[in-house]
Amino acid sequence: MALIKVGSINDFSVCAKPDVLLRRGALRCIGRFNELEAASLTIEPDSFELSLSPDERGITLKNITLREGFEGFLANLFDATQEVYFVAWAWDLSGEKINYYPGEGIEAKDVIIPMKVGRLREFIGEGINLFPKRKVKGGIALRIQLWECDQNMRTFGKVVGDIANMMQNSQLSQLFHLIATATGVTASTISLIKDAAIELGKVVSHILQANGDDYVDFFEGYYPATSEWSPGDESYEGNSSMITLRRY
Repeated sequence: MALIKVGSINDFSVCAKPDVLLRRGALRCIGRFNELEAASLTIEPDSFELSLSPDERGITLKNITLREGFEGFLANLFDATQEVYFVAWAWDLSGEKINYYPGEGIEAKDVIIPMKVGRLREFIGEGINLFPKRKVKGGIALRIQLWECDQNMRTFGKVVGDIANMMQNSQLSQLFHLIATATGVTASTISLIKDAAIELGKVVSHILQANGDDYVDFFEGYYPATSEWSPGDESYEGNSSMITLRRY
């Protein structure tokens, strides 16, 4: 489980189709994944669709702070030569590809972060773009894992390539095409999405652990398409760490 968690995939947004509402106006009260799942036995198939955000939305990573106590997760973090890096991926249900960091063709020196407990790591400019700005369907899912770098940096390029390949060919990516061409969203589709999202996190972890690195499942956030979206910085705090994301 992530150290810092915001929202739930159960909060992703759905809405009854306009023609369905003409016949069953009471369905207007169903607006989230979990509500649709709970009522699925009483609803005709193909009655609901994914909600589209009223505006374009994007997320960047502004900074990460690790405080005393975090060394319990990454035991060698007090080592002056210790270096960390993070892997992040974000997606919505519009049919667009998963956005992941670092991307392909990245060298280790470009993403490795010298970091100590008690230090703020600020990313220049607007920050690292984790979810490119666009209208969002269903909601935005964001996952960040923080990794302690081992000495085997020769394999870093291969590892990043493996992650890129896995993102493109994951079950979740395959579902995106199905969802984009479907005429509606059902409880069974929602269940498939949830399972595929969990499996994606497991596969990323397996690839990086195979390289000998230790990790912390750091941040997991879900932002429904119909929720209010105010541009600006937003900080989330855990027991021994903090992350600042910028909504834009």
